[in-house]
Amino acid sequence: PPWEKLEEGLQLGLFSAQFDGGDPFEVVFLRIDPAYFDFTVETASSEKQSLPLEAWATRKGLIAAINASMYLPDGVTSTGYLRTGETVNNGRVVSKFGAFFVAGPDSPDLPGADLLDRSTDDWENLLPHYSMVVQNYRMISADRRLLWKPGGPKHSISAVGRDGTGAILFILCREPITGVDFGALLLALPIDVRVVMYTEGGSLAGLFLRTPVRSQIWLGRSLPEFWASGSQGAPLPNVIGVRRKS
Repeated sequence: PPWEKLEEGLQLGLFSAQFDGGDPFEVVFLRIDPAYFDFTVETASSEKQSLPLEAWATRKGLIAAINASMYLPDGVTSTGYLRTGETVNNGRVVSKFGAFFVAGPDSPDLPGADLLDRSTDDWENLLPHYSMVVQNYRMISADRRLLWKPGGPKHSISAVGRDGTGAILFILCREPITGVDFGALLLALPIDVRVVMYTEGGSLAGLFLRTPVRSQIWLGRSLPEFWASGSQGAPLPNVIGVRRKS
């Protein structure tokens, strides 16, 4: 696997993929070990404004950031349950959303960050033990089943997942792709993905990285702007970020 070690506990993977004889394209993976890094969920509910992905990273001192979730027409509220600290962005647990990203546990016996599968994990008892929770559509289950339904539009996709070692994965595919093809691709790659949740699609999807070894931003694009680079200035209300442990 083409993993590049950026620093202890942080690796970048650029995987090449191809469908039906088409042009090859790249899927970006950032693999983050919670033993070396802390996670944060930043929201417009707390900051009173939305910011572009890079601006969130700069303001909050993040070495990496990705979309936390899709959001409602008000431009602030996540489509699923989202809580960070004392701020509740959306207090409703959505019955059809099957994955929870959690971070900031109240006990050292719990993982520093995790992806919970609603069908197999004791999520109702676990969520109160984490200071940060983000709920989204579940694309891949804990037992590596693809749950996305066939069909739907092709678009860039950002996602957050967990691998078999417990590392958190930030994932970005700029190539417009259906959710089923994206999920099948993740399962075919040698990365042992477990729970994976969809966080955004199209030109709003993005992944930001800033380290001494490598700094880059990858941005999604929709089919009408296939040759464009995405919108670096698009404000996002909710992001998941990464900081080095003190």
